[in-house]
Amino acid sequence: MQEPVKLFIGGAWRDGAGLAPVIDPATETPMGQVSLAGPADLDAALEAATAERDSWGATPAFERGGILVKAAGLLKARIPEIARLLTLEQGKTLAESAGELTRGVETLAWNGEEAGRIEGRSLPGRGRGTIRRLVPSPIGIVAAFAAWNFPAVLAARKLGAALAAGCPVILKAAEEAPYTAAAIVRCLEEAGLPKGVVNLVFGDPPEVARHLLRSTAVRKIAFTGSTRIGKELARLAADDLKRCTFELGGHAPVVICHDADVDAAVTATMAFKFASAGQSCIAPSRFYLHRSRHDEFVEKFAATARALKVGGGFEDGVRMGPVANARRLAAMARLTEDAKARGAEILAGGHRLNRPGFFWAPTVLARVKDDAAVMTEEPFGPIAPMTSFDDVDEAIARANGLAYGFAAYVYTASLATAARFVERIEAGNIGVNQMSPSLPDAPVGGVKDSGYGYEGGREGIEAFLHFKLVSETHG
Repeated sequence: MQEPVKLFIGGAWRDGAGLAPVIDPATETPMGQVSLAGPADLDAALEAATAERDSWGATPAFERGGILVKAAGLLKARIPEIARLLTLEQGKTLAESAGELTRGVETLAWNGEEAGRIEGRSLPGRGRGTIRRLVPSPIGIVAAFAAWNFPAVLAARKLGAALAAGCPVILKAAEEAPYTAAAIVRCLEEAGLPKGVVNLVFGDPPEVARHLLRSTAVRKIAFTGSTRIGKELARLAADDLKRCTFELGGHAPVVICHDADVDAAVTATMAFKFASAGQSCIAPSRFYLHRSRHDEFVEKFAATARALKVGGGFEDGVRMGPVANARRLAAMARLTEDAKARGAEILAGGHRLNRPGFFWAPTVLARVKDDAAVMTEEPFGPIAPMTSFDDVDEAIARANGLAYGFAAYVYTASLATAARFVERIEAGNIGVNQMSPSLPDAPVGGVKDSGYGYEGGREGIEAFLHFKLVSETHG
């Protein structure tokens, strides 16, 4: 058992209104506890952020960036110890946890380096002796909500961009994975972040969201999570027109064309499909295979899935850990049984492992009908449904048939086919003959029910800025 994670408010670690257990998905037993914020704690976080809003926004950008870079260095030095906590609370393999933390380090450092490059621009005036300027200004206090599937990357992405822009943050991190978020906040604290600029809270998600978003001091929402919750937050934000950046659900199609390199496609999609037990919004989750390559792809993919070693994140040779909780297990069982009832063939997995922990075998389903639940609902787990197509335009139309539009992938040797796919596919993150990870130096955003706004790149920082148009006459 680890020491309980406390709230961090106004530069001090403090107990909340209660405690909740943090469950190790590999054992189904508690590995620690997390403090839950009550109304008084949330009010204190709002007060602390408000007190620092003007001061942090006026801090020179290179100083803000320097704190982020220093925090990145502290986090890098602590990867081995924090990776163990991440594996305990979230279930990833130790290698996956270390890899995610490395991305967190890169995210903090990139935003820190970019802070000093935030700039406006000058425009010609419309009269003699006049000039116009765009002046970047921090938008204000940010309420950030991070999900449990990537607790390091999501916290670093939201904190890094907002802090670089000069905005104080109230981070509501996931109760299922609080230790990683707390470790990142501690690095920022030790790097010299002023008290109150970052406040870390946990608690009942709807209650925390309603409380924070009722405050007119909060001017921006940054949320990663389900489409359903994102829409509820958008409604709450509408009352005083808070700006929003939403990274919501996905159901990423993979189109394997007749001229695809099947071996390369299997290798790449396998790695992305079952990483983090498939619990990623950019994981390939619907496979459309040209009829001429269907059997070859399915057989090779299923054989590789059957050989994948599943187990606890600290076990040698393990390539996939457990899903996060019992809810995900129930979802995998329901989606598998529904597809099977509609005529799908189970070529790998399709069952829970007979051992303690939330382990679901890597599952491959062939000849899945488009109306099966697994083809219309975001699976968010280690299940890969596959179906065939005859024409690329048909495949693109079927891929676009859902309300989701976050990631999409195509494998083809034809530049013309790739260009047609990029032009017509309704997705914000597209991979051509490769997967397309979300990295800190490039903006990524969903379309349709997958959200709006960008995270990453200069656009990710600009999401926390307002550009004042200043028109001046000289003389």
